[in-house]
Amino acid sequence: MEIAAWMETLLKDIRYSLRQFVRTPVFTMVAVASLAVGIGANTAIFSVVNAAILKALPVRNPQELVMLTDPNAAGVSMGVSTGNRSLLSYAEFITLRDHNTTLSGLIAVQSEADRVQVRIGSTPPEEAHGRLVSEGYFSVLGVEPAIGRFFTEADAKSPGEDPYAVISYDYWQKRFGGNTSVPGSTIRIGKVALTVIGVAPPGFHGETVGDAPDLWVPMLMQPSIMPGRDWLHEQLTTENIAKTMWLHVIGRLKPGVNVARVQTEMDVLFRGIVENSYPPSLAPETRKRVMDQKLKVVPASTGAFGGRADFQQQLLVLLGASAVVLLIACINVANLLLARASARYKEVGVRLSIGASRWRLVRQFLTESLMLSALGGVAGLFVAWGATRLLVIMMKLTTERDSLDLGVALDLRVLAFTAAVTFLTGIIFGLAPAIRGTRVNLNDSLRESGRGSTTSSGRLNLAKGLVIAQVALSLLLVVSGGLLLRTLWNLQAADLGYAREKLLVLGVDGLTAGYKDARLTMLWNDLSDRIRVLPGVRGVTYSQNGLFSGSESADHVEVEGFTPQKDNERGSRFDTVGPGYFSTLGIPLLLGREFSLRDTAQAPKVCVINEAFAKRFFAGRNPIGRHVTEAFGDHKYQMEVVGVARDARDHNLKGDIPPRFYHPADQTMEGPPPGVYFEIRTAGDPGQLALAVRKTILAVNEDLDLGRARTMTETLARTNAQPRVMARLCTVFGIIALLLAATGLYGVLSYGVARRTNEIGIRMALGAGRASVVQMVLRETSIMIVLGVVLGIGATVGLTRLIASKLYGLSALDPLTIVTAVLILAMVALIAGYIPASRAARVNPVSALRHE
Repeated sequence: MEIAAWMETLLKDIRYSLRQFVRTPVFTMVAVASLAVGIGANTAIFSVVNAAILKALPVRNPQELVMLTDPNAAGVSMGVSTGNRSLLSYAEFITLRDHNTTLSGLIAVQSEADRVQVRIGSTPPEEAHGRLVSEGYFSVLGVEPAIGRFFTEADAKSPGEDPYAVISYDYWQKRFGGNTSVPGSTIRIGKVALTVIGVAPPGFHGETVGDAPDLWVPMLMQPSIMPGRDWLHEQLTTENIAKTMWLHVIGRLKPGVNVARVQTEMDVLFRGIVENSYPPSLAPETRKRVMDQKLKVVPASTGAFGGRADFQQQLLVLLGASAVVLLIACINVANLLLARASARYKEVGVRLSIGASRWRLVRQFLTESLMLSALGGVAGLFVAWGATRLLVIMMKLTTERDSLDLGVALDLRVLAFTAAVTFLTGIIFGLAPAIRGTRVNLNDSLRESGRGSTTSSGRLNLAKGLVIAQVALSLLLVVSGGLLLRTLWNLQAADLGYAREKLLVLGVDGLTAGYKDARLTMLWNDLSDRIRVLPGVRGVTYSQNGLFSGSESADHVEVEGFTPQKDNERGSRFDTVGPGYFSTLGIPLLLGREFSLRDTAQAPKVCVINEAFAKRFFAGRNPIGRHVTEAFGDHKYQMEVVGVARDARDHNLKGDIPPRFYHPADQTMEGPPPGVYFEIRTAGDPGQLALAVRKTILAVNEDLDLGRARTMTETLARTNAQPRVMARLCTVFGIIALLLAATGLYGVLSYGVARRTNEIGIRMALGAGRASVVQMVLRETSIMIVLGVVLGIGATVGLTRLIASKLYGLSALDPLTIVTAVLILAMVALIAGYIPASRAARVNPVSALRHE
């Protein structure tokens, strides 16, 4: 019976609340709109957090999966790693797969999907995303095919002898129209024909969040798919101890086995792998370094995601900003409810006088708040639906991938989050008005002319306190947005050390087309000559790592006349470059000369160093003619310094420029680079030359694998994508916060002016002019602004340090940004305050004196 009575009372409160909403449509629309923006923004950002960080893989029992590699890593690393290994080699995977006892299955996956050119039938080549996976991939993950079958370990015979492909459901629908006869079709990658044997189920995009491979290929096909590169075998020698680390390794726990037990076993197995894989003849110092390698086993229910840590940091900052916006919206609605509670002062007094309990009225007020919040939550879902898609598009730009498919959806977790936020929002903005609105003086409330001045003053003081909090929170967001905008400006204006305009960059891989050793050098020089004579080309050169490509090289160096004090003083970045590299890019040479065609493999070994290298290793000594020895393991390669180049930014816009040396393409420890990036200086728009350059290269050999031609401006735009998105979104949140704070200030002052109509009339009747009335209201506004700014600066000092790592060229407490933000906030607030002030100045004294 008690439950039935409680439900009946609740239904009455809901019906009463709905009638109140209908009676005050403007109030309802403003409140719902404010809440919809706040709840929708939080839902949109959380839905991306859910998809990128929290959501489990759509596989059988994902909680049983573990990774032996770093889920945040991606790409290919060649050399020697120390500490926790990010990726593994194929040989290491095979040993771990065949000798572990704690996992029911272990699979290897190419850590980053490749962009490949495929031919289907007689159609021209088209781009697709492919991934090499070990043959037990689908069975270990526990995925069933939509049609056909998957390749298994039974298909793994020897390299190149399982030419199969499994295509994704989306690719099947897009490229094959969902034709059920697709098994048996042929897809060609280069010169390799692959037979399609199955289609993955809908919704399955692999183990890596955000990637959406079009096809999966058995790993034993790697040497065939990537001719010239054999990443399946490794033969380490004293001169060459470089491993090709390119695989994520994922296992499934056996029943009753936990992560700790797997870690214990892997410590032993991997120690044995490291001891046995490197030759015993290594020097003690080298052997000590290579033995500093280990595995860290981690749960893998959410899969891998290259760059997840940085992506997560972005999302958490945005989630925090959207939470502040929601809090400001809650304060706005709370002020609206306080104003309405004042209008219902007599109603509450009557209800209390006839026997209603205060708790009963508080419950009714809270029901009204929760109903209002529920309407805001429903409207917020529509806002989130559109905002989520926009957010995914914007966040896609912040990754180095060509595609980012997060599979964002309003699933049960997101809906539960929205429901929880909606409920908490209703409580947050409803509790104070409910308690304050039911605190009345019965005698005052029942008088015909009573206005409850004491209680009204209390409500007004609470409302002013809430506005002060709004101003403080708004200042925090405006300062954050300003800092990120100035960071973006600084990054876009950063001095690269060379002109970014009229520069085209295009990657070319020669190894996959069959070029090796001396033929590679001949190819790069031949292509340079052909590109150089194209109309509109002023200069051309090439480099192995390219400009802002994400590829980087480093080694230990021994410098003549320098004795390192610490181990971290032994390393330097380096790049392999073509003739005329510095003059083509426009990097000034401070001393000596640059490379030319005479720096061949038979010529004396030379290098050019940058300023940072000269400062660290030569410390004021003239480096020209001195020697730098590149050391990799026990293999050493000595070069003579022939030039010092000005420091240039070619990989990162932030931070100090690291020491770097450059050597000619034909004079490297490993031989000519198998792939290079051509840097082409043009006379006009470089984008208009891209097609001509591609045709020129393919005319030499149509099997050459080309990357996407990008202007340097486009490349830097991709590099700055993350700070640009962060700046834009935080600026939007700041603008929304300003508008909400201005609305709240306007509402409080309007309510205050209405309450003081009689006082204003008396002042004007006694001779006060309109200017003095405006001044009186603006003085009140200024006090709230000042108090809010003081609190806001205090919050800013603490919280902006959270985005300090995202800043460039300024500190988190940049005075110019803070002062500008304060001025903008003050201007908006004063405009909001001037409207009710000017209205107060137009009060007719006679009408005001009759107001009571």
